[in-house]
Amino acid sequence: MKKLDSHIDDSILEKAKILEMITQYLSKYSSSQFDCYACNLEDGVLTLGSINSSGLGVIRNYQRDIIKDVNIEFSEVLRGKVNKIKLKIIQNPKD
Repeated sequence: MKKLDSHIDDSILEKAKILEMITQYLSKYSSSQFDCYACNLEDGVLTLGSINSSGLGVIRNYQRDIIKDVNIEFSEVLRGKVNKIKLKIIQNPKD
């Protein structure tokens, strides 16, 4: 039986790794009340999600700093620059 990662395209695995690194990096903007997750990165738009609206409010307040930090910290692994942040309320991925 083949391993699961042999059935998944390498570009999808690479994108998932980048999103996980961004999610871990964004923990400096989050508090114990909410978590922030990097959900998607496409065409210069970084989609960030939180499980409640108060989390999105904090992200919205820091979005210029987040864009600047992500572009600096992940310049080697990103194919382009992040120009915009899109916000979404998501289900808790830990459940």
